[in-house]
Amino acid sequence: MAKTPATKADMIDKVAKDAGISKVAAKAALESFVDMCRKEVKAGRSFRVAGLGTFALKKSKARKGVNPATGQPIKIKASKRMVFKMSSAVKGQLNK
Repeated sequence: MAKTPATKADMIDKVAKDAGISKVAAKAALESFVDMCRKEVKAGRSFRVAGLGTFALKKSKARKGVNPATGQPIKIKASKRMVFKMSSAVKGQLNK
């Protein structure tokens, strides 16, 4: 396993090298992909990437919780978050 996570710059370098394009073009392509993913999920639509997985919006209801430091009850607001479900191909690679 890698000791440090891949950065955006690492991804841009890899895309530029593999596709034989400039780093500027690779950066534009990566940013476009990420922007499209954000917009689709924000609109409530799933964003599926074949061979990788699906990004989707998940809504959490407001609920009661407990402050672990004080033990006092607190109210946790409703929220939205992006979730990722890996494809069976990725799952197979990770769990041989």
